[in-house]
Amino acid sequence: MRTPLKTTLAALAALALIPAAAAAYTVGSPFPGTVTATTNYSSGTFHGAVDISSGRCNYWGVETAVQASLSWNVTINTSGIVCNGNGSGNQNEAKHTFSNGYTFRQWHFIKTSDSYDRTCNRCQVGNEGGTGNATGAHTHMQYDKAGSKNTSWYSPYTSKGEFLDRDELVGYVG
Repeated sequence: MRTPLKTTLAALAALALIPAAAAAYTVGSPFPGTVTATTNYSSGTFHGAVDISSGRCNYWGVETAVQASLSWNVTINTSGIVCNGNGSGNQNEAKHTFSNGYTFRQWHFIKTSDSYDRTCNRCQVGNEGGTGNATGAHTHMQYDKAGSKNTSWYSPYTSKGEFLDRDELVGYVG
């Protein structure tokens, strides 16, 4: 749900009055859900990404989060409906590598007929799931370069426990 501070920050970014606005692309929530993790897990260990969950396994329509016509590379490691993990390295992934060497990744979705490589703007990649190393159904969104797990793209805009509507601002990348 939009807060006055979040709306103000988004407006300032659009006017290029804060540094994050230098990023070229808006990241929106891939479906309606609650932010369940950001920089750190509940245990306090580093996470360096945004996790969003609707609380419903196989929830229809996980979209690519970056709002731009990008070439998404979709990797399918499992075809079953997996909601609570099936081992590290078995997560389904959609990713885009930017010209600056950073990669934006989305993990854990369930394979559907929408799970294929393409160039798109907010296209579906599958359904909400828990493929790979996951404790429940969610989408994991990570922006990194050589494993750096950059957190500056979302930290001023998104916080754990916040409910986001589909397409609501998560942060800026690019």
